Amino acid sequence: MLIAQISDTHILAESSHRPEAGPRAEDLRRCIADINCLDPAPDLVIHTGDTVQTGAPADYAHLRKLLAPLRMPVYLAPGNRDDRANFRAAFEPAAADGIFLQYTVEEFPVRLVALDSIDPAHNQGVYCADRQRWLDACLSAAPGRPTILFIHHPPFDVGQHYIDGYRDPADRAALAAIVARHRQVRRLLCGHCHRSSQRIWADTQATTMPSVARDLREGIDAQRLAGTPLYQLHALTAR
Repeated sequence: MLIAQISDTHILAESSHRPEAGPRAEDLRRCIADINCLDPAPDLVIHTGDTVQTGAPADYAHLRKLLAPLRMPVYLAPGNRDDRANFRAAFEPAAADGIFLQYTVEEFPVRLVALDSIDPAHNQGVYCADRQRWLDACLSAAPGRPTILFIHHPPFDVGQHYIDGYRDPADRAALAAIVARHRQVRRLLCGHCHRSSQRIWADTQATTMPSVARDLREGIDAQRLAGTPLYQLHALTAR
């Protein structure tokens, strides 16, 4: 199973006059065109949040238009720039679990679980007791199925660039404890910090990736790679 990951596209409305609006849209177009040309083709695309910049309906309308050429399904998790109500309106029925934008995808050999780490009042991550109970129950329901989790805020530090990314350190400790208990979790895919990293976290492989948007990428030679489409590929087996 092959998964393409994109993140932190920060798309603005098609009518926006902000100078970064056009380049960000073009970066996503270039990224999607490149993914569509891959051979073998990915089975799906995962977006790890900050899908748009302001959370306005017009941002999401533009994002949907930009994502439409993808030849495979795309599944999104929310980031701190996303608005839950407008995200839900744009991408139902996949993203629905009460107040939180968390859900499972069951039709692939590897199970996918989207996690919601946002709080509208904060840029930092949150993974409260209600979300913890949902994830524990979700993973307990399918202990024999290899599983990938994807979330916006990494529940670990990424060098000096990203430290204490959760409002309450107990939230990320609880998330790690849940994942460590469920041995079927193969990978955690994250966004938010706009740079690439990988590590073993909670006994599973965890990665972050840079922003698709060239003006937001960290740890990359912006001048040399400005025109390069940026995404990550993850190859997994169902064993």
